[in-house]
Amino acid sequence: MLHYMVDAYDTIQDQTNSMRSVNECLVTVAENLKLRPVMPPFLLPYYYSENYEDGGISAFMFFEGGHITIHTFPLRACYFVDVLSNDFFSAKKAEELILGAFSAKEVHPITVDRRLVDSLPEARPDTNADFGPHYMIQVDDVDLTFEGIYQWLDQLPPRINMEAITRPYVIYSTIQDPAYISGIILVAQSHIAVHYDIKARQAYIDIFSCSFLKEEQINQVLEEAFHGKAKCKLIVRGSKHHYSIKNDEERIHTFKTWQTNKAGSQ
Repeated sequence: MLHYMVDAYDTIQDQTNSMRSVNECLVTVAENLKLRPVMPPFLLPYYYSENYEDGGISAFMFFEGGHITIHTFPLRACYFVDVLSNDFFSAKKAEELILGAFSAKEVHPITVDRRLVDSLPEARPDTNADFGPHYMIQVDDVDLTFEGIYQWLDQLPPRINMEAITRPYVIYSTIQDPAYISGIILVAQSHIAVHYDIKARQAYIDIFSCSFLKEEQINQVLEEAFHGKAKCKLIVRGSKHHYSIKNDEERIHTFKTWQTNKAGSQ
C-alpha cells in the first residue's frame, strides 16, 4: 500500500482558492494514475475558522481501499495532498499532476510503503516550526463494522482536541461483495481516515492534524478501540508557513452553528 504526500508552499491564491481547480485535480489524479474511484469528489469550502488565514478548501475522493485528500490554504500560500492506494501508482507522476494543478515554488514530497511503516525513523517534531503530526496506524486481526467506523470517527475528534468540520462519511467500496469499508471525517485543516480490508481483517488509519496532539491521548483512544493491536508511527508534515495576510474581520462567518445543533441533540 503506497502513500504519497506532498506539502507545497509559495502557491498561487487563485488556484488554491478555486473549487473547480480542486475538483479537477482530484479527477485528473485518479484518471491518470489509473486508480479506481468508488465515489465522486467531495469538496468543502472552509472559511469560518476562528483564524481567518486558516480558511481554504478541504476535499477528498475514495478509491477502493484508499483515498486522495487535498487541503488548501490560499491566504497562507500552501497546500497539502495525500494519495493512498493499494494499487501501484507512480509517485513521480502523482507529483507532476498535482503541481500541474497547483503550482508551487517549494515542494516537500514524502513516499511511504504503509506495509513497512515500522521501518520509518522516529520523528523529532519541532512544535514551533512544523505544521503538524501525521499518525500512520495499522491494525491487524481486527473486526470492524460500518456502524462502528462511523461512531468511532464521529466521537474521536473532541477526544484528541481536533475540531470536526463535517460528520463522518463512510461507504462500502462496492455495492455487491465489497472488499473495503472506508471512512473519513474532515477536521479543521486536515482529516482522519480509515480503510478496512474486510477479508484480511486489517485496518489502515490516518490521523493528520494541523497542530500537535497529546501523544498520551492518541495512545489512549487506540488502546480503547483496538486493545493493543494498533501499530502507530508518527511522521511530521510541513512547516508553519508564514505569509503576508491581510485580516478581514467582516468576512469571518459565524462559527460552528451545526455543531451547536449536534451537541444539543445529545
